[in-house]
Amino acid sequence: MNVNVNRAALFEAVQLASSIVPARTPKPILQCAKLHTSNDKLIVTATDNEITITYSISQLQIVQEGSTVVPADRMTGILRESNDETVSIEVKDAVCEISGTDSHFKVFGQDADDFPVTETADQPASLKIKAQDLKSMISKVTFAAARESSRYAINGVLWECTGKKLRMVATDGRRLAQVDGEVSGAAKGEDHSAIVPIKTMSILERILQDPDEKIEITFSGNQIVIRTATVELSGILVQGRFPKYEDVIPSGCDKKIELNVSSLQSAVRRAALLTNENSRGILLGFSKGGLRLTSSTPEAGEAEVTMDVDYQAEPVEIGFNPQYVLEMLKVSDNDEVAFEFSDGKRPGLLKSGKNFLYVVMPVTV
Repeated sequence: MNVNVNRAALFEAVQLASSIVPARTPKPILQCAKLHTSNDKLIVTATDNEITITYSISQLQIVQEGSTVVPADRMTGILRESNDETVSIEVKDAVCEISGTDSHFKVFGQDADDFPVTETADQPASLKIKAQDLKSMISKVTFAAARESSRYAINGVLWECTGKKLRMVATDGRRLAQVDGEVSGAAKGEDHSAIVPIKTMSILERILQDPDEKIEITFSGNQIVIRTATVELSGILVQGRFPKYEDVIPSGCDKKIELNVSSLQSAVRRAALLTNENSRGILLGFSKGGLRLTSSTPEAGEAEVTMDVDYQAEPVEIGFNPQYVLEMLKVSDNDEVAFEFSDGKRPGLLKSGKNFLYVVMPVTV
């Protein structure tokens, strides 16, 4: 293989490939990226046997067709430090030579025939969605998913597609995030329900670069396939039963109040300054016309922050993990959120607009 390729495009592709290669594996070839020419493009592929990324680069000149497999981290480092607009890649006997204006690298690769064969569902898209809408939905739920849990089903995000509505739900057992969005292209009567791993969700968020691009999503068996103009991302779905999230969402809350997002963020951050590992909670005390946020630790001291709010119901105190509240407020698109609750022992419900809600369990302070 011998190609002259745009360095920035290749760097983006190989950097993305590096994000999924395993740090440790008994199969060193999985720590590599495969580069091969096809249909006047350079295709960069990486896989960890659960997630596969294929990135197509069209900004290149092909001198000789071919393929190579090189360590993804080595290639990423070389391209990151290069200042060249274009780099030359020539492969001779499994040695990949990368040349710039004033640099030349020989990287020992592996036989391209030994790279795992990756197959994705060759089916029409199950649904289509605008990139900026999908990215917004992902940001609103991924933070609430479990990262390490024996309940594997909650180590991912539930996707439910019914007609033109796509719903995503994530929970770690202590809080729950739910967001709804609009999709197109779904066949009438063809509904989908799948649990997408959190790693796949994070990589998916990274590849959504053009906000106006229509993203194609296909569900096939135990696999999800997402296609953009330049990237195809496929991943194995989480097997298991997602919790009945509808049962967790509070209903019949008799106390509701609108809170300014930036003011609440500031108050929660300040009230949390004197919390520690053993005392992570802050207490929200609602009384007529005011909100009082407090925290106390024997080693550090006490904090108290007040806010003027339009609250007219009976006084209530309810404790929350401040980090859980701040993470929700960070991804809210609105200036205000609605806070609904019943008493200090039941979950609180935060709503941002019509399509985003967040349930957080109370803690003892």
